[in-house]
Amino acid sequence: MTTNKTIALRRAEKSIVKISLFILLALVNTDAKAQGVKTATKKKYDVAAFLYPAYANDDPRLRPFWPSGIGEWETVINMQDRYPGHYWNRKPVWGTINEADPAIMNLEINEATKHGVNVFIFDWYWYDGRPFMETTLNKGFLKAADVNKMKFYLMWANHDVVNTWDTRLNKIDDGNVIWTGKVSLDEFKKVCKRNIEMYFKLPQYYKIDGKPVFMIYDLPQLIAGLGGIEQTTAALKWFKEETKRAGFPGLDLQLTIWTPNLNYSG
Repeated sequence: MTTNKTIALRRAEKSIVKISLFILLALVNTDAKAQGVKTATKKKYDVAAFLYPAYANDDPRLRPFWPSGIGEWETVINMQDRYPGHYWNRKPVWGTINEADPAIMNLEINEATKHGVNVFIFDWYWYDGRPFMETTLNKGFLKAADVNKMKFYLMWANHDVVNTWDTRLNKIDDGNVIWTGKVSLDEFKKVCKRNIEMYFKLPQYYKIDGKPVFMIYDLPQLIAGLGGIEQTTAALKWFKEETKRAGFPGLDLQLTIWTPNLNYSG
């Protein structure tokens, strides 16, 4: 026999179940929203790797240093023992490949992106009034079938060229400078304008907040060539303004100092 008391208890139990279910759904929904916020605000990182472009077969300006015509692979395959009994077992997996070949660079692009690297920082050189080691970038990377999978930007390696690259001479430390990395203001402007027009405007060129990224490797060398800190400051300011005049919101400039114990604080 069902009493009024029993009916009241059952109604109360149903109300408790409904309230509990409502609270549970509210908690789940709140947690889902929180998870959504976390997912939405999770920072995506770009991972960059330096690419040294000396492993090219068709760059005539490399031949004075590596006369066999395979770029710096010549140094790799002819490596000598460092000491008696020394054994160097590290060999190039793909052989002495030509990185100025777009098919080869396509392999590298796909291997890099497969392992989370989505930006190449190309070492870039300017000597004797003209670019040096550009074939890997221009003929290889930029013509690769999957070039749009990656971004790139330039690191201007503005150091002097001495005997280091030539294994026939690199044990001779005679202070011989083959090419200087120093540039005058006119030469600096020539370099900057060329890179803005030739590279910054490419869709594959890496930008942060719309600003092309550009690295200069040897700040003391830049200062020495331009004539001092004030002159260098003015030149870099001009570079940023020139980049803006080309239609960009600015320039993301990276400057490096690799020589220890330098002080340019005043």
